This record gives sequence, C-alpha cells and structure tokens, in this order.
Amino acid sequence: MVHPLKYNSISSCFTTLLREQGPSAFWRGWAGKFFGYGVQGACRFGLYEYFKKLYSNVLIDQNKSVIFFVSSASAEVIANVALCPFEAIKVRVQAQPHFAKGLADGFPKLCTSEGLRGLYRGLIPLWGRNLPCQLVGRFAWI
Repeated sequence: MVHPLKYNSISSCFTTLLREQGPSAFWRGWAGKFFGYGVQGACRFGLYEYFKKLYSNVLIDQNKSVIFFVSSASAEVIANVALCPFEAIKVRVQAQPHFAKGLADGFPKLCTSEGLRGLYRGLIPLWGRNLPCQLVGRFAWI
C-alpha cells in the first residue's frame, strides 16, 4: 500500500479511491499492463521454444526436466527485461496519479526524467517475483 494509514484495509482502499479519484482510479495504468504482459508473454513462450531447441542440442545427455527448467528460466529472464519498462510506467501512473495519464504520456516523461535507469529500476524485484512463479509452474507439468 502506498499510504498504510490512509488505506488500512481492502474495503477502505476501494471506498477511499472511489470517493477521492472516481471510478477511473480502478483502471488507471491498464495500457502498461495490457501491452507489457502481452510483450512478456510473447517473449516468454517464443523464447522458451527457442531455448528448448537450443539446449536440447547442446545438453544432449541431460534429463529433459533440466532442459525444460533452463529453457524456462532463460526465457523468463529476457521476457521480464521486455516487461520492465511497461511495469515501471504502470506503477508510476497508479501510485502517482499526477505523474501521467497513461502509457503514451508516461513513457516519454519517465525516459526524459530518469532515462534507462528509471525504466529498469524494478528489474531485480520483477525477477524475484516472476522467476520463482514461472519455474514452479514449469515443474508442475513435469
């Protein structure tokens, strides 16, 4: 939560946001999420197949589970690099309502004010959140 004293529960968060910012507060940042996770998904699934073929040719004597694991991890790392700028803008638009209206005006504003560092500042936490989930999900299929 951005303001733990102001938003002390989920219900108080919803009612306060609705009262102070109106219904648009609930879909603010949708474009960053929509396009960001679209790019991430395309990279993740496309690169997984690429890495699976690559590692199958390189790691000939390895168990298929190892190849699937390494392929999934490699694809997820790159997919999150593609996602990170969209996620950075989405979070800014949601947490700082006066920062920008959305992706179209938030992207140039963040690039101008903070450059690449601002776009990729959250990459390590993003990996920390998405890599374990992706890898556990991959093992569920084995």
